[in-house]
Amino acid sequence: MRFRSTLLGRLYSSHMAVLFLSVLFCGYFAATALKEIQFNSVSESLRKQAEMVGVILGPRLSVGDKVFIDSFCDQLGSNTPYRLTVLGPDGSILGDSEGSPSKMENHTTRPEIREAIGGVMSSSTRYSFTVNKDLVYVALPIIQDGNVIGIVRASTSIERLSNILNFFYGKLAIAILLLVIVVAVLSLIVSRRISEPLAELKNAAQRYANGDFDKSVNAGGATEIQELAEAINSMVTELRARLTTMTRQRNELESLLSEMVEAVIVVDSSKRIMRMNQAAEEIFQTTLPQASGRQILESIRNGRLNEFVTRTLTSAFPIEDELTVIGTPDKILQTHGTLISDTQGTPIGAMIVLNDISRLKNIDQIRKDFVANVSHELKTPVTSIKGFLETLRDGAINDPGTASRFLDIAIKHTDKLTSIIEDLLKLSRVEQDADKGAMKLEKASVCEPVRSVVKFLETLAQEKNIQIITDCDPSLEIEINRQLFEQALSNLLDNAIKYSEKGSEVCVTAHKSNHEALIEVKDKGCGIPRDQLPRIFERFFRVDRARARDTGGAGLGLSIARHIINLHSGRIDVSSGIGQGSLFTIRIPLK
Repeated sequence: MRFRSTLLGRLYSSHMAVLFLSVLFCGYFAATALKEIQFNSVSESLRKQAEMVGVILGPRLSVGDKVFIDSFCDQLGSNTPYRLTVLGPDGSILGDSEGSPSKMENHTTRPEIREAIGGVMSSSTRYSFTVNKDLVYVALPIIQDGNVIGIVRASTSIERLSNILNFFYGKLAIAILLLVIVVAVLSLIVSRRISEPLAELKNAAQRYANGDFDKSVNAGGATEIQELAEAINSMVTELRARLTTMTRQRNELESLLSEMVEAVIVVDSSKRIMRMNQAAEEIFQTTLPQASGRQILESIRNGRLNEFVTRTLTSAFPIEDELTVIGTPDKILQTHGTLISDTQGTPIGAMIVLNDISRLKNIDQIRKDFVANVSHELKTPVTSIKGFLETLRDGAINDPGTASRFLDIAIKHTDKLTSIIEDLLKLSRVEQDADKGAMKLEKASVCEPVRSVVKFLETLAQEKNIQIITDCDPSLEIEINRQLFEQALSNLLDNAIKYSEKGSEVCVTAHKSNHEALIEVKDKGCGIPRDQLPRIFERFFRVDRARARDTGGAGLGLSIARHIINLHSGRIDVSSGIGQGSLFTIRIPLK
């Protein structure tokens, strides 16, 4: 684990390190200077002592009075803390305050004595075997008429000097310790005054990083820190305003994208998906979390779309195309692609907008089929009528039997043409009522229009020996336009009778189910292929045209029925299969 020191720790440790080095340096030099001063002071005292002795004993040295000299050294040594030694110019001991001269060897080998014999005052520090102590020596030559007539050496114990130094060292240590304590406390206070405002700035920065902009920075301390806090507050105010604007714009964009009917996909320059709205998720059966950051071909396996994205990224102008998405059902998409650039105008990706035009294509196909079917349905009877009339004009009118048969056929085709025109007019009126909202509704029992329609078509059923079975809930009431509702129910029941086998049954039921009125018409006829069920409500669409011609149908009955039921805010469902008969279900809300 890596150790992370705090700013307070770093500041305080730095201050203490500087303090320690400073105290160590100053203490060392103070002790050295003190030692040197004390040594110089002792040496100076020894020199003065030697000079004084030299002045007193000068006359005695010239005559070599050893007895007086030794007696004087003993007497003076007992009254001073110094050891006094008087030597002749040859290094022999004439007198000593702590020893017998006769028992002491010649001192010419001593360094300070050698220099003093040469006429130079000298000092040294060494161990004395006479007194068994470390001593400081000062040797002063006594000169008379230019010649050294003797040497006075004064010395004192190093222990005495050490005691003096230790006393001063103790005082110095106490002073240094007090200084360290005072400076340490002051350093801690100063470090805290520096670190606490910075810690406040750090905490504020963490709050801002987490998105909390409510509290401003209020840091004290030095002027520079206060200015930094003011700069951060100004930055946060500006940042808050910009984030508010960005959030609002993002929400508006998200709302716009989610509400768009068109599918929108945004990719970067590497064809990785960055954005996708709900319409795109539904079309391509994926979600933005699953697709984000992945190549478009990884998430949406459509080669045409991938190729279109590539062309968009390499095109300087917006492009358009169409592509098909395989599914149930297939979808035809009109695609628009345009580049996305940054503030410097550099392309950074592309936006693909896909508009589902499957319904428009389907409507266009239905329109084409409608025109073709209308033309076909109208052309057939008109052509037949014209053919028979031309035949009659060419002479068949003179044959009463042939003329009568041809006229009957012409009248039959005229009736069929009239029926087609009437159905078209009915469909047009229903659509006009739907557009204008002009249909009037009244609350009525469902059983009444059911019985009326069954009674109206009973003769047609008897011709095919078909039994109509009804099961209607007498308490079931809904708001309907009775005339139109009976027309829709009549179209369904008429088809059920026409396409049922002779001797079979047709069931009409009406009951409640989950706040809806369900009116069902079920037959046991030939049934409808499942792949054609989505188209049976189209105008002029017929499953079996040959059989429709035999039954006289034009393919408008179911279309009219669907429009009428839509006017009642309901819908018609159908389930069927080859050889399984058909079940048409009308669903109308009770309220």
